[in-house]
Amino acid sequence: MPLAAAMVTAVGPAVLFAHPSVPAATPTDARVKVNAQQVERTAQLVAALPGLQPFNFTGAHFPPAGHPAALEFFFAATLQQFGFWSARNGRYMRPLLAAQGGQQRKGSDYLWHAYWSALQAAPAFAAPAQQAALRSSSLQAVFRADDGTQPVPALRLHLQQARAFGSDLCEMAATPAAILAHANNQPLPLAALLQSLDHVGGYKEDPLRKKSALLALILSERPEHWLHAAPAEQLPPIVDYHLQRMCLRMGLVDASDALLAAALSARKQLPAADEWAVRSAVYSAMQLLAQSSGCSMAAIDWFFFNARTRCPEMTAPDCARCAMDPVCAHRTQLFQPVLRTTFY
Repeated sequence: MPLAAAMVTAVGPAVLFAHPSVPAATPTDARVKVNAQQVERTAQLVAALPGLQPFNFTGAHFPPAGHPAALEFFFAATLQQFGFWSARNGRYMRPLLAAQGGQQRKGSDYLWHAYWSALQAAPAFAAPAQQAALRSSSLQAVFRADDGTQPVPALRLHLQQARAFGSDLCEMAATPAAILAHANNQPLPLAALLQSLDHVGGYKEDPLRKKSALLALILSERPEHWLHAAPAEQLPPIVDYHLQRMCLRMGLVDASDALLAAALSARKQLPAADEWAVRSAVYSAMQLLAQSSGCSMAAIDWFFFNARTRCPEMTAPDCARCAMDPVCAHRTQLFQPVLRTTFY
């Protein structure tokens, strides 16, 4: 287990920086393998895409550039980016989709908008002390849909993550601004940021650092350009369930085990070991794709995130509109691993 998942018992912000974390090795599972040839074909196509750029995390769901609480908002809200789906009878049922502020919003957008609305109503909402003391009733109000229902499937986990984040920072007398300042003063700011987040609840639990990498991407790409990564630094892959679905269907990874492939196709809830077999292979495939294409991980992540609209969860893929169609394996029966986790 990496230091990311260890309990920190010392007090003071220096504890974030005194003991660099060591990410866990990514063990391989022979049931799911990277298809290097398919990755190379995809890399050539990605490299030729015009105007491939990362997202700058501005718009209706986010604080405007220069907002005084924007930094705290992104630290507190990014860790809530998980669990946007419901299950029934041991199978995936549907994604989170509900009316919020007069508009239908799905998954990630719903969570972002909920936290942004809460911040507008209470300017200190995203502060670590506020998150540490967050009450269940308050979070229910934050996530409530226009019709009064509670559409967020794993509210208890969202509350636990918020409190863990706030409590860890308060116990260490650390702040988002202090973490960022420390990172930017290091030779490798991106690495320093990820190592600091390995001590913070809501981020430290995932050995593949999905939410930590997403936060680093945001801090780099926002108009404020808070994080000044060194030129040689590359974001790690941001492996969520959309990316796993895309990689399985495109053939970037091969699920050669018949039982696992059948469970994926049937959208069954999986044991953690089965989910890890897929997710760790996708992580490796995306590392290879970035290296082979010469594109930034930030730009690749935004492209694949947008591709979810053409290869969605509940309806048939619109292959004719997908830029990846020429190289896709069209394994459209496959689905992402179904596992309730706070990692993504």
